[in-house]
Amino acid sequence: MSKTDKNQLKNIINSKLIATVNVGVNPTAMAITSDSTKLYVANGNNYGIAGSDTVTLIDLTTMMPVLTISSGTFNQPYTITLSKDETKAYVTNSNASTVSIIDTATNKVTGIIDGFNGPSGMVITPDGTKSYVNNYGASKAIPSGSGNTVSVVDLISEKIIQEITLSEYTQAAAPSAIAISPKGDFVYTANYTNGEPWQGTLSKISTATNVVVDTIGGAPFLGGTPFLFGMFALKIDASGKFAYLTNFGSNNFAPYGTTVCVIDLEQNTQSALIEVGIQPSGFDITPDGLYGFVSNYNTLYSSGAPDYTGLTAGQGTVNIIDLSTNLLVPITINVGLSPGCIKMSPDGKYAIVSNYTGNTVSIISLYGE
Repeated sequence: MSKTDKNQLKNIINSKLIATVNVGVNPTAMAITSDSTKLYVANGNNYGIAGSDTVTLIDLTTMMPVLTISSGTFNQPYTITLSKDETKAYVTNSNASTVSIIDTATNKVTGIIDGFNGPSGMVITPDGTKSYVNNYGASKAIPSGSGNTVSVVDLISEKIIQEITLSEYTQAAAPSAIAISPKGDFVYTANYTNGEPWQGTLSKISTATNVVVDTIGGAPFLGGTPFLFGMFALKIDASGKFAYLTNFGSNNFAPYGTTVCVIDLEQNTQSALIEVGIQPSGFDITPDGLYGFVSNYNTLYSSGAPDYTGLTAGQGTVNIIDLSTNLLVPITINVGLSPGCIKMSPDGKYAIVSNYTGNTVSIISLYGE
């Protein structure tokens, strides 16, 4: 490690929680504008409270909410993705078959794209003309987690143009997260496979052919190599060489996972397995590429409670990984209850965490700034 790296490590240890902002019910994923001034938060409302399927807009210059966006098209909004020109925000409705489209100039929903199955995430190609949406499975259509496809969307016509099947086996892939390579030549899905221990897979899709060209991991009895366990987050580094996946654990919250898996995408093998906190959920990388931030959900499910509403949250935390060594930085940051998604601001100043049962977002200042 160089002298500069030592200084950076010294500074990252000074990262600290500086603000907690109230949002809507069950905040899930977030999107940040390229100028780092606005934060959109999807409020999943998994409890089904009337009128609580919303998106919160936060001004990051004041760290205050400025608007709540409501729409009859929202149905458990799960992720939110900005178009390349940031004129639109796409909201996946995880309990439905739609993606809602927000005009970011007016912050009103102007339309939907229909035909999905419990859409869970979205990535957009570098030219901004197409998107790929992973269909985890909507609970009112088929059992949640039984989705097995990725939808290809023409963003000009705002219509689905193709469906890509992920798993050839009886058990569906249940793609829980999606990412695109920096060049846009490949799309990857983290396949939850009902959270069975060490049976998760990573699918690799060629965007030139829209065909699955490789599957990494999987159960040994299916010829796979077991190192993925109920993954929630997937991040590709800027080089396109490594994938980082959080091993959250079983859909019944037991057994739970405690690791981040690093996959070498050139060799299609596990490069590292990093011990973090309980139920690692979100993962993102600092803009300088030096550190990975992991949010640890640490929430147990009471068996028999409807729709996963019987949740008991412990202390939510964030770990920091030195990506040059895949070792933990010696600091743990306490955040809110059930931290799920974590996003880095493009200016490198903040790590922002959505706290699912806390109905808040936590804002962490990086490098003590």
